Amino acid sequence: MSDVMNEDASGDGAEKKDALYVAAVERAMRVLEAFASKPGDLGLTELADMTGLGKSAAQRFVYTWEKLGYLVREPASRRLRLTSKAVELGHSYLKGDPLIAQVAPHLATLRDQFGLAVNLSVRRGDDMVYLLRLPSHELTLAEMLPGRRLPAWSNASGRMLLTTSSDDELRAIFKRQPPLAFTPRTTTDLETLLAQIARARTNGYVITEHQVHMHQIAVAILATVSSGAQVAIGVATSMGDYSTKRVEAELVPALFKTAAALHAA
Repeated sequence: MSDVMNEDASGDGAEKKDALYVAAVERAMRVLEAFASKPGDLGLTELADMTGLGKSAAQRFVYTWEKLGYLVREPASRRLRLTSKAVELGHSYLKGDPLIAQVAPHLATLRDQFGLAVNLSVRRGDDMVYLLRLPSHELTLAEMLPGRRLPAWSNASGRMLLTTSSDDELRAIFKRQPPLAFTPRTTTDLETLLAQIARARTNGYVITEHQVHMHQIAVAILATVSSGAQVAIGVATSMGDYSTKRVEAELVPALFKTAAALHAA
């Protein structure tokens, strides 16, 4: 029996009871999602290990994605990478999402007011995802692109999104996914993080320093848009230009003003 058949037969009980759930599609998507967790090219063995699929099953899914045009194989190394077809899906989402259309003009105003990088984020499970990123001149290419997914612990926007969770829920997240140390100064201690998130619930904003990049200071707040969805709006800049006091005096009021405008829009 093939790897694919074995895996389909061993699906969990919840999947078997859901007549509309197609387990093979979920497994196929694991292959594409592996490239989100480790950008760049991947080999077949890496994909099998990352997805938990057998090598034969991974090979079949890879072959199908190649035929559909979502993956391409480098002739020399035989390693695989995503094609621009994946970008087309992201563009369709960003162009068609009413949330993006509603928020983008307000974020553009905020960016133009200060000349700083501004971003819009949402929570996805234990992580946060940048939906929109308006760059400053200082940002790297990776920081300019939307769609980046990071552990919610890692930055100001993610920690602000975590304020909607109880401490028990936060401890469970910590157990599932301990924080990554992006810099020597990244906060990874649970009690310190819980205290910071508690302050953020009270203050309505959070400021971080040196968390994803050294010498970067960031601030974020939660905003509730007219549909009821909650998003995080964040601003990031260099600590050489903005002290904590300046962030609190200038950026925090501007962020709250933007959140109020979004809620009223």
